[in-house]
Amino acid sequence: MGLVAALTWLVGQGCGGSGNQASFSVFSVVDEVEEGRYVVAPCDRSGNTGDGVASGLVFEAETAVSVVEVDSQRRRAVVSAGGFCWRGRVPRAGGLWTVGVQRAPASRPTLAHQPTRPPRPLAVQVEVEQGGRREVVAVARGAEGGWIDLTADLSPWAGKEINLRVETPRRGALGGHAEEEGDEPLEALAWSSAGLSSGRPRASSQPGRPPNIVLVVVDTLRADRTTPYGYERTTTPELARWLARPGVVLENAYSQAPWTLPSMVSMMTGRYPGELLRDSEPASYGVPAEVPTLAEGLAGGGYETAAFYANFALRDSNGFGRGFATRYTPPAGGRSNLLHAESINRRALPWIAAHQHQRRPFFLYLHYLDPHDPYENADLVDGRSQFYPDYAGQLTGGNVHAVYVGNREISGDDDVAHFSALYDSEIRYADRHLGELLASFDPEVVANTLFVFTSDHGEELFDHGGWKHGYTLYEEQIHVPLIFRWDGEFPAGGRLSETVELLDLVPTLAAAAGLEPDPAWQGMNLLPALRGERAIPRRVAFAQHLINGPMRAAAVLDRTKLILFNRAEPFAPRDRLIERFWRQDVERMERRELYDLAADPSERTNRVDDKPALAGALERVINEQLDRFLPGLRLMVSGLPRGARLAGTVVFGESEPPTSPAWHSYFLAADDRAEMEDSVLSFELVGEPLEKGIWLTGVGPVLSIEATLDGEPFPIERISIGDGERWRGKALDRRALNAARRPSVPPGPALRLWRREVGSTLTAATLNPEVEESLRALGYIQ
Repeated sequence: MGLVAALTWLVGQGCGGSGNQASFSVFSVVDEVEEGRYVVAPCDRSGNTGDGVASGLVFEAETAVSVVEVDSQRRRAVVSAGGFCWRGRVPRAGGLWTVGVQRAPASRPTLAHQPTRPPRPLAVQVEVEQGGRREVVAVARGAEGGWIDLTADLSPWAGKEINLRVETPRRGALGGHAEEEGDEPLEALAWSSAGLSSGRPRASSQPGRPPNIVLVVVDTLRADRTTPYGYERTTTPELARWLARPGVVLENAYSQAPWTLPSMVSMMTGRYPGELLRDSEPASYGVPAEVPTLAEGLAGGGYETAAFYANFALRDSNGFGRGFATRYTPPAGGRSNLLHAESINRRALPWIAAHQHQRRPFFLYLHYLDPHDPYENADLVDGRSQFYPDYAGQLTGGNVHAVYVGNREISGDDDVAHFSALYDSEIRYADRHLGELLASFDPEVVANTLFVFTSDHGEELFDHGGWKHGYTLYEEQIHVPLIFRWDGEFPAGGRLSETVELLDLVPTLAAAAGLEPDPAWQGMNLLPALRGERAIPRRVAFAQHLINGPMRAAAVLDRTKLILFNRAEPFAPRDRLIERFWRQDVERMERRELYDLAADPSERTNRVDDKPALAGALERVINEQLDRFLPGLRLMVSGLPRGARLAGTVVFGESEPPTSPAWHSYFLAADDRAEMEDSVLSFELVGEPLEKGIWLTGVGPVLSIEATLDGEPFPIERISIGDGERWRGKALDRRALNAARRPSVPPGPALRLWRREVGSTLTAATLNPEVEESLRALGYIQ
C-alpha cells in the first residue's frame, strides 16, 4: 500500500485528521502492519516523518509480523529495529494506548546489527506531543526475559490531534529525550499488544456483533467446596459475586475424566476423550492433529484469541496451543507447579487492557493451577490455613504428594482436617485473583461478554481412602462447578439441576459465536436452557479414568450414578507407584457400584443389588460408549440365573494378517474364568443380573462354539451373532460377526458374539517428552 493510500485509510478510520469518530473503537498496530496500513520513514521529535507526512502509523525501519515467544508466552508481534510513532486524533471519549515489547529472540533474523556488549536493561516509554509541548505519559521497565507491558492514558488529549512516540530509550534517557548515540545501533524489537482503544467502548451496542468469550478453568476444583454450591466455608465469594449471582449455576456438571489431559482434550474438542486417546500411555495424550479445537473455530470465525495456562502439561506440542494467537504455558517440569494465580494474572491483565476494546470479539482462556497440590500459597500463616489455624501436627501443604505416593503417613483426623483446610485456602487464594481478573473488564465490555467458569476435575481429600485425583470416578473427582454469565441473555440468579457434561461447552460457545455446528461434536448446545427457553433434555453424563490400569467408567442420570471397575482384568503394574494405586483401588472399589446421589451424596451405600433394573439401564449407556472405541470381538452373557455357570469354548481360525490373539476382561467377576491357548478361548462365567463378558483382539474367523449351562448343553437358539441373528452352528467370518451397533439384550439366558469395527483416521500417538516431563513433575508418573 502506498504512503498516501495508507494515510488516507488511517484518517478514514478515525486514527487521524477529522475521521468518523463515532465508528471508531480501536486499532491494533499488529493488524495495521499485517494489512500494510503503515509507512516506513524516520520520525523527528515532533512526530513528523522526514518526508513531510504528518499523520498515521510510522515505523523507523522495515517491519515483519511474526509469532514471538518470550518467557514461555507466545504473541503476535511486529518485529522492527527501534520504535515507532503515530499522529492522529484521540477519540472524544478519551483513549488508552497499550503496548508490550521485548527484544526479538536472537534466533530470529535481525533487522539491524546487534550490540556486542551486554544488553542494557530494557524499558519502554510513551511520549505525547501536542501544541508544542512534549510529555512522557507512561514508562515501564522489565527484567530480561519477560514481556514488558504498559498502558498510557490519553484522556487529557481527548478529541485532540497528537503526535505519539513509542520507544525503548537509550542509555540514560528513560523518562526524558533519547540522546543521539551514534555508536549504539538500533535493536530488533518485538512490539505486541500495541494499539489505541476508545475510553468508552461501543462493542455492546454494535448490532450483530458476537459476544466476547472468557473461559476460566480453575484446576482441581470440586464443586462442593465452592460458595455457589452451598459450602459452609466462604471459599469463593468473588465467584459468587461476579458470576454466580448475575449468572446461571449448573448444579450437576461432570468432567469426562478425573485428571487434566483427557478432561481438557474433551473440553476443547466437544468429543469424548476415550475416542480420541487410544494409547494407554498418558505421556502421549493430546489433541489429535486431525481434530479441530474450539479456539481454532473461534479464530476462524474472526475472534482474537489468547490462552494463559498455569498447568504446564497443556502445551503446544500436544495441541493445546492451536488456535491461540497469544499463548502462555510455563516450562515443563522444574518449579512450574509452584506458580500461583498471580503469575497468570500478571500476564493476562496486560492482554485484557490491550484487547478488551478492540473492534473484533475476543476469546480469552485462563487456566489457574491453584488449588492443585502443593497446597501452599501466600495466605498461609506458619503453614496453616485460616480455616483451621489450630492444627497441631507436622504435615505441610507440600507433603500432600508424599502422602499420596506412600512416603508419608496420615496419623489421624487432625491431619485430614489440616489438608482439607489447606485445600480450601488454595481455593480462596485463587478466588481472590479471579475477582481481580474479572474486575479488570470495563462494564461496557462485560455487557457483551459471555463468561464461563469451570474446572477440569476435582480432588479427593481422603473421602474414599485416597488423595489427589486421577483414579476414581466418585463425586469429589468428577463433579465440577459450571457457571455462565451473559448479561441480557441469561437470567441472573438462575440454577439448572439437569445433568450436563463439560464437552457441552464447545457446541454452546460455538453457537453463541454464530459458528456452524460440527456433526462430530458429542456435546449439546446449552444456550436455549441457559436463556430459559426450554429445559435441558434428560441425558446421561459419562466419564472414564483414562490413566494407568484397567478400565473404570461411570454414568450419571437423575442424581444416580453407576461406576464400573474392570478389576478382574489381568494387570501387572510396571512400577512401584502404579502398583500402590492399583492395590489401593482394589481394596476400596467394587466391580459395580450404584449410588443415589440425592440421598447419599458422599457415595457410602452401594445400591447395585437393590436396584438391578436401574443399574442395568446405566450399564447399557456405559457399554454403548465403550463400544465407540474398544476394537475387536465381544463375547457377552446376560440373563443367567444367579450362581449358574456357563462354560464353553470358542475356536478361532487364523487372522489375516496373522496377529497374536488376546482376551480382555469386560467387567468380569472374581470367580469368572477365561483362558486363551493358541486359538482356543475357554471360559466359565457365573450368572448374575447384569451383563458381562470378554472382548478379544487379534482373532480370526469363528470356527466353532460350544457351551453348557450348569453342565447341560446350552440351547443353540440362545446364541446370537452380529446384529442379533441366531447362530446356526456354522463357521463365521468377519462379515457375519460385524454389528452396526451394539445388539439389544434378549430376555432370558443369552450368549452373544459380535464385532465392532472401530476405524480411526487419527495419527498414531507417540510419547511426548515435554508432556512426560510435565506429568512426572505433577506426580502422575514416576
